[in-house]
Amino acid sequence: MKKKWMTAGAGLGIGAVLLLASGFSAMANTSGYDAYKTALKNTKAETSITTNVDLTITDNGKMLVTGAADLKVNMEQKSGSVAATIGDSTEKRSINVFRQDGKVIFKSSENDVYKVKEMNAPKWQRNGDHSNPPKVVEQVIGTLLGNIKDLATVENQANGGKHAELHLSGDQVPAVVNGVGTIVVSKIANHEINEKTPDWMTNMPKLTDNIKVEKIDMDAEISTKDILEEQTAKINISGTDKSGKKHELTITIHVDYSDFNKTVPEHIDLTGKKIEEIKNKGMKRGWRH
Repeated sequence: MKKKWMTAGAGLGIGAVLLLASGFSAMANTSGYDAYKTALKNTKAETSITTNVDLTITDNGKMLVTGAADLKVNMEQKSGSVAATIGDSTEKRSINVFRQDGKVIFKSSENDVYKVKEMNAPKWQRNGDHSNPPKVVEQVIGTLLGNIKDLATVENQANGGKHAELHLSGDQVPAVVNGVGTIVVSKIANHEINEKTPDWMTNMPKLTDNIKVEKIDMDAEISTKDILEEQTAKINISGTDKSGKKHELTITIHVDYSDFNKTVPEHIDLTGKKIEEIKNKGMKRGWRH
């Protein structure tokens, strides 16, 4: 299927972000997490923000994948845009996403069709808090991660800001984080390969046994206004492929935040463009707008 690379890339990115989020959640009830949580809350409270994400994946030290995404969100305008690329040294593919006029619009670099879908909020967002999931979700995550809270630290910087960090290795890595890591690499191992599969997916090692998250290093820079400026996560996952060869995957994610309260998301004019409306229950139709 032509878009399977996109699904796999998204799954890989989401899995890595889940690892990052679950790791920082493990700092709950510590001074390091308190500083981070306050900064995260203040960052989310901004009316608009630009987020730049860089992703790299190496296998035994060899670069396999690089990716980048620029996200712009404006809460007052109820709009947003994403421009993302993923690939290797020989081939990169991209996707653009726009949230505008109550719709979400998708466009990949593989064709000239814009997919349009009506925007529906998750049930938990239809009433009450529109920025955070139910409290019970936080409580379940906290229970699953276990008691590793004393490993998080926060340090005051000379410029008045703060540096929060969490470094885990070996048995310090919570079981739930190992679970997420196993799911991510297993999805890659089981992904269908065909003539349309990009090289970066073909070259990704298919780990089948002894999969383990060996190490997680997470750092966040917090401004003098208690707002996130940047954060980085480096995740090491080891395992063996079906031939018995050992691999160590290193996933690195770096995120920068900027243009607080002055971000204007990109907007796409669909006039004259080929679009395909995505209906609920798989119904869809296409036409020239």
